[in-house]
Amino acid sequence: MVAAPLITMTVGPRNAYTNSETGLRFYRWKGTDYPSVTTIRRMAGVPFPLQQWTVTQVVNRAVDHLSDLNRMVTSDDPQVAATAKTWLRRAATEERDRASKIGKRIHDAAQNNTPAGMVPIDIRPSVMQLENWYETTGFDVRYRELQVFNLTKGFAGSFDLMGYDRDRNATIVDLKSGKSTYPEHALQTVGYALGEFVGADDVVNDEATAMLSSVSRITLLHLRPEGWVWMDLVIDKPLITAFNGLLTYAVWADQHKKVESLVSSEQTGAWLPTPLVAVK
Repeated sequence: MVAAPLITMTVGPRNAYTNSETGLRFYRWKGTDYPSVTTIRRMAGVPFPLQQWTVTQVVNRAVDHLSDLNRMVTSDDPQVAATAKTWLRRAATEERDRASKIGKRIHDAAQNNTPAGMVPIDIRPSVMQLENWYETTGFDVRYRELQVFNLTKGFAGSFDLMGYDRDRNATIVDLKSGKSTYPEHALQTVGYALGEFVGADDVVNDEATAMLSSVSRITLLHLRPEGWVWMDLVIDKPLITAFNGLLTYAVWADQHKKVESLVSSEQTGAWLPTPLVAVK
């Protein structure tokens, strides 16, 4: 549980908010805001591979378009020269944002159970793969895109699918449509399984909560235009411990943005510049 964001805009359900400055997402339950499981990952820091990828995007833009960069920074127009920084900075997120928008549309189609023939052509192959997965595995979807809350631990989130596999195991499925999947996706998915109840707008969904309490399986369904991969994840103590540790660190980091917040209240003092003596 963290302080409510100061600048917010409603996204999706009335009780789901995204901070317009930071992009962090929160769910509100009875007046208290709880960070989403995806926000917990971001609050705890950018994963190292993603950090390196973003740096590479900026480097590639600068090197591959050196003539454009030189034209901007050497321009006599100060406004043109200033755009060089923005142009480079955008390289870090443009590809990720483009993929995110496509993924959002695929998720929307899954949430609304929209037939592949009724979605735009660019996402149709991925939606067709989702339909093929339903047919191949016989997965019985009972709930789509519902919110889970854990008020004890202080987090919330929205799973993609919850239903039964052919062996009647209650299962949460997290859809991924990017180029790759990563270990931290397991942390996100187990967070949904650790929810205490399903609800929205301060109303508990008793039937969905009963099913959530019986979930014994979590999976990643990686959808690509050329195929799909269904990955079962082991719900074990190390994974749960890692999620709890991530949550603890994320909340701590949010509460202590400056080192001064960690200084003892009994400590007093002021800045005392100390002249350096040259060593002969």
